[in-house]
Amino acid sequence: MKKEIVEAFRSEEGSAVVEFVILALTLFLPMVIFLGAVHQSATVSADIRSLARQSARAFITSPSEDFENARMQTVLQLFESKVLRPAGIREVPVISIMCSATPCLTPDSRVQAKVTLFQSANQLSGIFRFLSAPNQTFVATDTQIVDAWR
Repeated sequence: MKKEIVEAFRSEEGSAVVEFVILALTLFLPMVIFLGAVHQSATVSADIRSLARQSARAFITSPSEDFENARMQTVLQLFESKVLRPAGIREVPVISIMCSATPCLTPDSRVQAKVTLFQSANQLSGIFRFLSAPNQTFVATDTQIVDAWR
């Protein structure tokens, strides 16, 4: 009985599967972590581009200059509550508006919305410190033209 157990451990049967699993885990785990980080970064970039587009659109469709800031704040608050918070992003984007004419809502003028999101580093400690992400700044711009028939 003792000899059969020793022989079972000495057998090469099944060792290829064990070696593959050990090798696969050490190679695929970092790749999965990297792809997750790239996916999150791409998602945030797409969301910031969408916010820039929606901000510029809300600005140029404002009925008058009195409502511009209120509309921008509403778009930003909705974006934070519906997109950023569920994604785990606590930072608040900064929106700046540049106009090609004064006043901004002059027919056929261009309005550019620039959105900047500074995402601070994710610092983990212990054995997970290799998962820490550096500071990232996401910037997106969108230009809209004010309606000519305003």
